[in-house]
Amino acid sequence: MKHDLLAAVEPLFTILEQRSFLVAYSGGLDSHVLLHLMSRVPDIKLRAIHIDHGLQQASPWWGRHCREICSELDIPFEQASLNLQVPDGQSLEAYAREARYQALAKALNKNEVLLTGHHQNDQVETLLIQLLRGAGGAGLAAMPMMSGFALGSHMRPLLNFTREQLEDYADHYKLSYVEDGSNADLRFDRNYLRHQIIPQLVEHWPGCVRTLSRAALIQGETQRLLDFYVAQDVEMVVGSVEGTLSVDALIQCEPVRRRALLRYWISASGFQAPSSKKLQHVVSDVLFSAEDAMPCVQWSGAEVRRFHGNVYIMAPLSEHDAKQVLFWDLQADLPIESLGIELKADVLAEWKTKLSTESSLHTGLTVRFRQGGEVMHPAGRNKSIPLKQIFQQLAVPPWLRQRIPLLYLGDELIMAYGVCQVEP
Repeated sequence: MKHDLLAAVEPLFTILEQRSFLVAYSGGLDSHVLLHLMSRVPDIKLRAIHIDHGLQQASPWWGRHCREICSELDIPFEQASLNLQVPDGQSLEAYAREARYQALAKALNKNEVLLTGHHQNDQVETLLIQLLRGAGGAGLAAMPMMSGFALGSHMRPLLNFTREQLEDYADHYKLSYVEDGSNADLRFDRNYLRHQIIPQLVEHWPGCVRTLSRAALIQGETQRLLDFYVAQDVEMVVGSVEGTLSVDALIQCEPVRRRALLRYWISASGFQAPSSKKLQHVVSDVLFSAEDAMPCVQWSGAEVRRFHGNVYIMAPLSEHDAKQVLFWDLQADLPIESLGIELKADVLAEWKTKLSTESSLHTGLTVRFRQGGEVMHPAGRNKSIPLKQIFQQLAVPPWLRQRIPLLYLGDELIMAYGVCQVEP
């Protein structure tokens, strides 16, 4: 029967080793159909989560509705309340989506599968949005059926079904779902496409939803094939430091190949791919910068830098006060909040005897950061040398030098944490 999706969806779950699922349940049509459908799949572990963005007056009622439905279906339920404040100049849609997926990632257990109710119409909307943004193959592939996510996976089991099929299912099983009034707001790109553009396309080309969805599928297959070959090619341009690429090797590449390698490397490193304009800045401002330059190209959640012939990709550096002084009694590990790291007390195991003497206890162990002019006598060296020289010899990137914890016993620099130390 056209309203019964279970026979079509259930085979998807038989190929999965995981049998634990988390449904992202908004209370709307798509996620309610998905939740109800999953409640009928035998021999699985199922739970649901509702994300309350705190952006609409009705959102508390939606949370209560979701809790009641899960209670009726005997499905464990939890709610994450975000109370978002969208920064000026940022897209509400994009900001809410990012926050929502961060909350979902935090909630997902190891080897659990996140399920979302995206369907074929959503796929077409995503494809058109990406096309209008001038996206490449990866963007035009739109949404995959299955992908890795947080500690588990993300699956969209309804991606081959239209919204009309979901409505038929909901009508047949008399499902009670909420209607989000913001879905009718034509100021949002997706809503404008959904209510103004796609209906006209369907009127002229009745099969266009399935056709465009198939185009996205083909783009996805092409992109995966490209990624397979680029992943092998990128091994030819790796840098001398793990996780980096070689500036000289990239410069020798043809421009199209160079861009493909950079784009793949950035994505494979776990960062959002840059726009074409930003990628061109990586090429012109980083690869082709002067040898002694310290270029940095940034975009959302990522930055690219160059040092010693290597190109680095990393998260933007956090704010850090290099003038702070921390006292450490070694009774426990020492967190440094500004760096997001924790110094391990067992690193100083060789120093226990010396640090336990009365004079050392009086002198005290402190953690400081580079100000310039520091000198130390590293183990294996026959004399003291400037810390700056040690960092240069060990090719420590300049942007990290003021962020490396320096351990002092009194006024003596005994360790550059993770880099070198004096003889205990």
